[in-house]
Amino acid sequence: MKKISWFSLNNQDASGEFWFSQGYQHAALETIQALKKKECGVFYNREDIPFHVNFCPPPYYQNKSKYTVGYTPWESTKIPEHWVYSMQKCDEIWSTSEFISDIYRKQNANANIYTIPHGVSENFSIYDRQLTGRFVFLHVGGDSKRKNAQMAVDAFLELYEDDLNFKLILKYNNYCYAEVYIDGNLVPATQHPQIIGIPENLSTEDLVRLYHKCHCLVYPTSGEGFGMIPFEAICTGMPTIVSNATGCRDFAKYSIPLNCTMASADWNNHHYGEDTGLWAYPDLNDLMDLMTHVVSEYDEFKKYTIQSAKILHAEHSWSSVADKILDRIKFYENSLV
Repeated sequence: MKKISWFSLNNQDASGEFWFSQGYQHAALETIQALKKKECGVFYNREDIPFHVNFCPPPYYQNKSKYTVGYTPWESTKIPEHWVYSMQKCDEIWSTSEFISDIYRKQNANANIYTIPHGVSENFSIYDRQLTGRFVFLHVGGDSKRKNAQMAVDAFLELYEDDLNFKLILKYNNYCYAEVYIDGNLVPATQHPQIIGIPENLSTEDLVRLYHKCHCLVYPTSGEGFGMIPFEAICTGMPTIVSNATGCRDFAKYSIPLNCTMASADWNNHHYGEDTGLWAYPDLNDLMDLMTHVVSEYDEFKKYTIQSAKILHAEHSWSSVADKILDRIKFYENSLV
């Protein structure tokens, strides 16, 4: 049986942000379970196992094994300079998208860089949505500023305010960075009668049920290492408007790509105290055009996304992610011969 040492931690990184998010944990657990199904033992931070993977930010990498991998996502066009030293000490680096791999190469983070993307589980089943009752838009991740819940709210209200045939659901954890004016007062967006907030953590089953109830995900993100939220939404067959930039660029074509420009990632600079390059800035007008287009030609967009979902389930399962990792382990083992 093959064995792998794996390290992640539940902590805050140098920015003060709680990086070990529900999505991050979800990806780690799915990867580990997929490896175990292929009879690869996964053990927590074991020095006696020569192949070791750090699934965490570089400042926390453990470099005690013979062959060390850094497996880290990122969201903008430049990683913090203090990351590079830790990444260069690894034998190889894995990123979660081709966009991030290119960023790591440009900064000479390591001589050996590979893309090991995330996958989709069978739980995110394909569902044929019907247009009965109100049209429901969805945004997920409003507790992170870079996912631009405010833009989703602004576009929705500009197009459909006072039209009770439409509603917007905001799914977030605890707090959502989106506000609206009601009677001259700036209040949380969820106080608007057409906007519903879901602030609780949801199980995978409940999240899939939510996706099945909604008609279109609106995801104008400024930066993703991969983009688990829109990826899984597409895999349920839900038409998804997603930024055609950063980590989402690898799969945006499978639904509805949103135009973006790249510009200074100003707000992120305050987190790391240094230049972190460029973010994607989604085009609000393009977002509104796409939303109206989805509504007017919903059956066509739904048909296309269902076909895309079938492709993604077939080619990008967690089992396929495990196969990519096993190939890297095999490469290491062959190098010892």
